[in-house]
Amino acid sequence: MPTSFKRTLGATLVGLTCAAGAQADNPIIEERFSADPAALVHDGKVYLYVGHDEATEEGDFFVLKEWNIYSSTDLDNWTLEGAVPRTIFDWAEHDSAWASQAIEHDGKFYWYTTVRMPVPEDGEGMGGYTLGVAVSDNPVTGWEDALGKPLIDPNETEPAPHMLEHNHSWDDIDPSVFVDHDGQAYLYWGNSHLYYAKLKDNMIEFDGEVHKVEIQNMPGTFTEAPWVHEKNGKYYLTFAMNYPEELAYAMSDSPTGPWEYQGKLMEVLEDSGTSHQAILEYEGDDYFIYHTAALPTGGNFRRSVSMEFLEYNANGTIQKITPTASGITHVAQALQSHADVDDYVRYGDDEDVTVTELNANEHWHFKWHVKPLVEQGGNNVSFQPETRMGYYLVAQDGDVAIVEHDGTDAFARNATFEKVSGLADSNWSSFRSIDNKDHYLMVKNGELTLGNPSTAAQRDAATFQVNPTE
Repeated sequence: MPTSFKRTLGATLVGLTCAAGAQADNPIIEERFSADPAALVHDGKVYLYVGHDEATEEGDFFVLKEWNIYSSTDLDNWTLEGAVPRTIFDWAEHDSAWASQAIEHDGKFYWYTTVRMPVPEDGEGMGGYTLGVAVSDNPVTGWEDALGKPLIDPNETEPAPHMLEHNHSWDDIDPSVFVDHDGQAYLYWGNSHLYYAKLKDNMIEFDGEVHKVEIQNMPGTFTEAPWVHEKNGKYYLTFAMNYPEELAYAMSDSPTGPWEYQGKLMEVLEDSGTSHQAILEYEGDDYFIYHTAALPTGGNFRRSVSMEFLEYNANGTIQKITPTASGITHVAQALQSHADVDDYVRYGDDEDVTVTELNANEHWHFKWHVKPLVEQGGNNVSFQPETRMGYYLVAQDGDVAIVEHDGTDAFARNATFEKVSGLADSNWSSFRSIDNKDHYLMVKNGELTLGNPSTAAQRDAATFQVNPTE
């Protein structure tokens, strides 16, 4: 069990002992949009490298002018240490600060990035996305182009057929660097095709040929986002498969393969076609970092970095991950009805909210992330479906529904309720709209609704208990 953050275990629900705290949840970066995470540990601190999404709400493509570097010593509080512009590579073009990964090796830091290079001036060959490499003596500052040119020319690899109709390719993207126990460094990258090559000791040149990788018994197609790590003598290749992307993984006894497909790590996200994962080991625990579209007004080109625990089975395989609103720092809650203590509030994949008996096969649908969108008064709460990040239980048109946060103050108020002493039992709680004190959350005919409880039965129906879940 991870030791950095204690989680409530056991099938029995217990009473809520504290209000929603100030700890981080998902997304872990809330101040701006962020994507394509990669992390390294240096001197006890985690450094998180992300692209900064700057597309407008109406935008139809990626706009990444810079990479952002965050740091943390507790994976809870994140500090923006600096921003590095794409223009450190003066041979590249456009807002193309795409996926990257940094690593420390022999006292220096090497940062492998995705940027776009123009079509050659002589018109021979294609331009397109390719790999740059920067070097520094510091994980945050002092980054300089190590080569003054791409690490690989996109004309040296074979674009997938669907790329040939464009004037640029994007098969040379998403670098992942890995250094094995013997000191040999490898670089993996690709879109549609997966490539790898050994790196020379200087970490900025290939040592030998570029290899194309085939993943054995994969039930889909390789898309992008390779990430290689080692754990207990086994090598893991995680990657995005199909589109919209599912995250999957393969295993091998060697960093050069052969790679045997093992299964999915994460399903397609609700509002983002990509999810681009990274693996982090920190202070003895393992974490899975990825991006979603969970911030208000988020989407395919306005993404947000999130984090979950990563757990291995006894045979070395990895447990499948469910993206959560609570993340690694919170415990999901269940809303129990006082009117019938066997009933709990359940969300689905649409706007409806029902109140029904717990179903072990649907346990995620009874879990809520409880944290106020509007803090005033000190006893407010908002209810976010645990597996539908960015969606909230809102009061609208005299009823309640699950709706995606649109970024407005009005939405935040409609999604915030004041927690008061239970109308039917002072040891329980009732929840009333912060803008209409007569409107309480209530159970009616097996559904959650808003109402003005005036009878004993109605007050009973407006009384709940919020319990941590396993």
